[in-house]
Amino acid sequence: MIRHLYVHLPFCASRCGYCGFVVEVGALDRRDAYLAALRGELAAERSRLGALETVYLGGGTPTLMRPHRIAHVLGDLAPMLADGAEVSIEANPETVDRAAFGKLRRAGVTRVSIGAQSFQPELLASLERQASADQVRRAIACAQDTGFGSVSVDLLFGVPGQTTTQLEADIAEVAALGVDHISWYELEIKPDTALARMGAQVPEEDWAADAYESIVARLEAGGYRWYETANFARPGHECRHSLAYWSASDYLGLGVGAVSTVDGTRWRNTTGLAAYIGEVAAQGVPARIAEPLDQATRRRERWMLGLRLDRPLDTAWAGPPDHPEALVRLEAGGLLETAAGRVVLTRRGRFVQNAVLHELMEYA
Repeated sequence: MIRHLYVHLPFCASRCGYCGFVVEVGALDRRDAYLAALRGELAAERSRLGALETVYLGGGTPTLMRPHRIAHVLGDLAPMLADGAEVSIEANPETVDRAAFGKLRRAGVTRVSIGAQSFQPELLASLERQASADQVRRAIACAQDTGFGSVSVDLLFGVPGQTTTQLEADIAEVAALGVDHISWYELEIKPDTALARMGAQVPEEDWAADAYESIVARLEAGGYRWYETANFARPGHECRHSLAYWSASDYLGLGVGAVSTVDGTRWRNTTGLAAYIGEVAAQGVPARIAEPLDQATRRRERWMLGLRLDRPLDTAWAGPPDHPEALVRLEAGGLLETAAGRVVLTRRGRFVQNAVLHELMEYA
């Protein structure tokens, strides 16, 4: 039985310059029809679900659905939640206030992840974010005052034009906020995004490497555990839903474009909003593209995901690497440690995780 559920809420007021996700800009008049389709897909898939340990409402901008629609979804899920379940929602700062957070909390949300990306006005503008720096700060303060079990903030580094001074300012500000969790990703300019079309360039690789080390050092000094490649948490505030992904657990995804991995098969729902709504109405579930995962693929994914974490990887669970002889070389080089069938990256190895993986595994 599946114990981890992702719900995709795709609506956005605009598309950010770096966004390559499945989103629907505008189309807010379709929210009720989409809600009905979501609830229909959930009803059709209910037999797959056990006691849900985590639920993640992602997007898009989930908070554009407004709390009363979120409450309908969570009301359907309430009988399926395990005791102490983590229920997360992503929130864009310009779409929430103290009243909205209060309604979400009463609807059953236990954890909120606020998409800040930066506190620097110039960087927010270059990323085509709608919220101002002050709106970001207010949203974080409102979430903290509401009493969620965890408040998380998402940030980016390696933004085109970003300076060391701007990075240091973002580090200092988020460290002073006292949030429970921080996700800090290096920006990747993906094809077919606005940044790609305008030919934007990320900072040089050496700058990005130094920036990453600064982020890790400063957040650790502030009491955060660097528990995953891009994620930092105060004790007890790790994102349990994300940990399920990194542990290669089965999960079900509901909604347009949502991905599921169940019993060795991965599938993706249809990516068109109108198609999704129509297909669920006609047949209970949307059209899906399925991919069976062979043992080699699952083994490689376990290594790729497991080495992102700060805890040892159990090779009895993951299986052997494609190049086991590389373990000796990498251990001698101080990049990983092995003991009793377990492998863990050293601190130095964590900063070059991708290079270590390509020594150990064959990736297409």
